[in-house]
Amino acid sequence: MEGFTLHDQHVHSKYSLDSNQELTEYIEKAIEQGCKYFITTDHIDVGSPFSSDEWIIDFEAYNQEVKILQNKYPEIKILKGVEVGYFKDNYQIITNYYKNQQLDLINLSVHYSNEIDFYYVEYCKKIGTYKLVKSYLDLVLEAITNFDDFQVLSHFDYGFKTAYRYDSNASIKAFEKQLVEIFKVLIKRNKALEINMKIQSFLPIEHTKYILKLYKSVGGAKLTISSDAHSLEYYRINFDKCLALIKEVGFEYLCYYIKQQEYRYYL
Repeated sequence: MEGFTLHDQHVHSKYSLDSNQELTEYIEKAIEQGCKYFITTDHIDVGSPFSSDEWIIDFEAYNQEVKILQNKYPEIKILKGVEVGYFKDNYQIITNYYKNQQLDLINLSVHYSNEIDFYYVEYCKKIGTYKLVKSYLDLVLEAITNFDDFQVLSHFDYGFKTAYRYDSNASIKAFEKQLVEIFKVLIKRNKALEINMKIQSFLPIEHTKYILKLYKSVGGAKLTISSDAHSLEYYRINFDKCLALIKEVGFEYLCYYIKQQEYRYYL
């Protein structure tokens, strides 16, 4: 085991539209838990057909606050990250929002298509769970194929979580062929797969274990775990349980990123 606690790599703060959490409280909790690094990955998600809100970060204010907090808390290194929401029609516009920023980590995610907002169960009622999950995984594959400016694929099972909330008999095993295709592209492109504890909290442990085993079976080795916290109480939530499961399946290390370069935290 490394001589420090692995930090949470998917965290939202007041610089995201869906969070009011102050950075100071996060940082103090990370220090208490023995983390060597702290990072936020606030949303950049524009062009949604379902909302007029533009999910962008006030980088001027953010960078200024990080500079102040780094001086205040020299015992921890504050890293900078984003969560980029893929949307085919706008992904070049999206990258323009952060291309001049010195980022340590870019998480890639999918939240909606032109027809479906994958957060809402109501779409399962309209088109059925199978079609919703298949559409979501098709879009994930499109995202990781078309877009290369990221290190980690975040909450790849976001769409499945919504289907499971609607129908607890749904199983992601029905989509194994699509999952294998996604995992193989990630491996080929040297990207990491995120195990998102917020998503896993909605799903049985068998789901997480199946995903880990399938990913490993096709040669996957690069993983991150994250809370997807939007408030302090969720920072690094259930990491110990997830780490134990990852070790049980046979993974040797987790990834973390500084200046978009991979580092390994050996288990």
